[in-house]
Order: sequence, then structure tokens, then C-alpha cells
Amino acid sequence: MADMRKIRSVLAVIAAMAFMAGCGEKKTSDDNNTTEAATTTAVTTEAATEDTTSALSYTDYTELSRKLIDDILNDDFKPAMELFSENCKAQLTEEMLLEGWKGLKEEGGNFIAVKESKTQVQQGMTVVTTVMDFDKKDFEFMLAYNDKGEIEGIMFTYAQDEEITPQVTATFAETCIKVGEKELDGMLTMPKNAEKPPVVILIQGSGQHNMNEGSGELATFNELAHGLAERGIATIRYNKRFFQYPDLAGDGNYTVEEEILDDAAAAVKLAKSYMDEGKVSGIFVMGHSLGGCVAPSIAQANSDVQGIISLAGTPRDLAEVVIDQLTAQRDAAEVGAQKDSIQELLDDAAVMKEGNDKDATLLGWGYNYYNSLRELNIGETAKSLDIPMLFLQGDSDEQVYADKDFPLWKEYLEGKDNCTYKLYEGLGHFFSDEDGHLNKQVLDDTAEFVKNSVK
Repeated sequence: MADMRKIRSVLAVIAAMAFMAGCGEKKTSDDNNTTEAATTTAVTTEAATEDTTSALSYTDYTELSRKLIDDILNDDFKPAMELFSENCKAQLTEEMLLEGWKGLKEEGGNFIAVKESKTQVQQGMTVVTTVMDFDKKDFEFMLAYNDKGEIEGIMFTYAQDEEITPQVTATFAETCIKVGEKELDGMLTMPKNAEKPPVVILIQGSGQHNMNEGSGELATFNELAHGLAERGIATIRYNKRFFQYPDLAGDGNYTVEEEILDDAAAAVKLAKSYMDEGKVSGIFVMGHSLGGCVAPSIAQANSDVQGIISLAGTPRDLAEVVIDQLTAQRDAAEVGAQKDSIQELLDDAAVMKEGNDKDATLLGWGYNYYNSLRELNIGETAKSLDIPMLFLQGDSDEQVYADKDFPLWKEYLEGKDNCTYKLYEGLGHFFSDEDGHLNKQVLDDTAEFVKNSVK
């Protein structure tokens, strides 16, 4: 299997919204192999304004993208590069694209067919996403066009499953559910070896994720749900709002309430109905990455939550985390134009951190988004909670830091006896072992915490 981490270091100039378990970090499975770097080629730019008129119709963009795919399948990136914007040309060379494409083919296996395409307007650009079917796994190929018809972004990611079907095994049974007024597709996983088990609501990281937070058997929330069920714990998981309804995301200037918190409240309400029916015995919230950051706020706003688990979360300001990650990417960049491009984003991040410019944007999100997170005051919110809290962190995490973010929880919560902290040697952002499977000790510790915390 190709070393996708190496490919990403060469090609991913800036993986848009790839931090905090964002859309650049999706897990997949293939003969028990996995990688934590699904985004292999990415370019980000400031979005064009929405009041411009597109040079081509949506249908033409779709047809153009499929023609470019035909060229790429013949290892020819020249036609696509001729349409690159100046910013895109400054960041990606033909050699970089070919190296990434070679790695994708090694991992995907034999190419089978180009499947469906969909076209959407996102942040003022027309984005065409086409599924490419390989015999080992599918990839999504995304091209973002500005109002001049130039390519502003090019990205390959693992395809997330459009439809996730319920499973029934000897140890658990799953049922499709709907969450909230938006009727988000979700899954209730109930263990067969426990009567009235506690239920854990799973909250994804940043970016737009399906209920599994990835695709395949090794997707993070798929393994969490099934692993906890085997340990006598029920789970609720569901699509993020803007994954299921991407058009609702608009220009990215929404709030964290719209993206996560409102739907989490609806999930708690659904879990409470199960509790009233006698199906479950307690309600917990478990968030991964950004989901782990906002878990205290979900509990504060929903009194039925009996405990929280934060997987690789942080109480720090999101703009600060972005600055750390961009700085690491800038320092690792080998091409001068890449360093310059990343430095421009660092400048934007500094403006966003100051919080005084309501027109500021950073990595596709606007002022309202960062400010809504800042107003949660995550550390102080966690400090106000009297419910049990479990904080889990891998010491090899390259997105949320074991030496900076993890100790900060302890500083905020010093003296509180309702907090438990677990640091895992050798584990990264997704808490998976070398074989790609979720670490069993993480599952054991989570299950023990939940069972011991049921009122």
C-alpha cells in the first residue's frame, strides 16, 4: 500500500479544513489496512464573491470535469493545469500531481469506472465532485472553479459511503433512525448482551462527515459503535447537517450551533425518549476532535446528559490550533511558493485570532463560525460541570497536541474530582493501532467510564 502520509506531505499544500479531524482526515478499510491521510491533493484559496456570474453553466462544468478525468486517467495533468488559477499554479507542479496520482492508483488498485458527478455552489465557487471506482476503494475527485472558469482547487479524498446499512451480529443489532427537524440519517446500535444499557451519542470532528466519520469498516465511529456495543454500551450516531444538506452551508459563515449543537440537542432529546421507554439507562456524549471540544457545551445545554468523553479535544481557541498546524505545514513545505501561500493563511489566522474583523475568513469559515466557538468558552464551561468527564489523548497526535492541549484540560479542571485523564502511548488522532483498528484499551476505558458513571 502506498505511504499516503508521504504523499500528503508532498502534495497537500493546504488541506482545507483538515484540522480537528476535518474533511482531510477520513479513515477507510482495505484488507485490514488503513491510513489517516485521505486528502492527497488539495489547494485552497479565498472564495470568489457570490455576486459574480459564472462563466460556464453547471452542466458544462460537469462535462469539463469528466473530460479532465479522462486525461488524468492517462496520466496527463496538462489540460487541467492549463485551467489553473495563478494561485493554483504557484502551489502545484505537474510532478507533484503525478506523484500523488501514482500513489492513489497504488492504493486504489485497478481502475474500474467513473461513476456519478454532483455539482454544488460552495463559498462562491462551483465545485464538481466525481466518484472514481477502483477495485480496492472509491475516491472522490473534486474540482473547484471560480467565476472565470479557472480551477481554484483540486482534491482527491476517500469516498464516504452515501448509504450506511444497519448491521445485526451475535452481539449487537442496529436500527436506522432520524435525528432532529432536519431528519438527519442516523443509526442506533444496541448491544444484545445488556438490558437497558447506557447510550453514548457520538459527535464528529470538523468538516462534513457522515455518521461513521469516514468510510469502510475501520471508520472511526463505525468501530466505536460496534466496539462499545460488544462491551454492553448502546450508541447513537448520525450524519452532520452539512454533510447531508451541503447547500445549507452557504458561504461557510454559519455558527457552531447550526453545524453541531442544535442537532446534538435533538439527539439528546431522542435518547431521552428511549430512556423514558425503558430502552436505555443513561445518556452520555462522546466527541472526537472538534466534537470533543464542544462536548462540555452540549452537556451544559442539555441536563439529561450524565457524562462526557472527549477524544482528542481541546479547550483552546480554534484559531490558535489552526496557527499551530499551519506553522508546522509551512515549516515542512519544500517549495518556496508553498511556504508563501501558507504564510498568507497564517496572516489570515492571526487576524481571525484577534477577532476584530467581521469580514475575515479562514480555511473556508467566516467570522461567525470562529466567534461562535470562542463564545462557548470551552474550558470554563467544562469547569462548571458537575458530571463525570473523561479526556482521552494520543501522544502521537499531530493535530491536537499531547504537550499543549491535553494538559490545558487539567489546568482548567484542577481540583475537580469528577475528571479522568488517559494518555495513550503511540496513538494518533484517530486512536488506531498499527493494523488500523481502534485501540482496544480506548474502548475498554470508555466502556468502564460509562458504566461506572450511570446514575
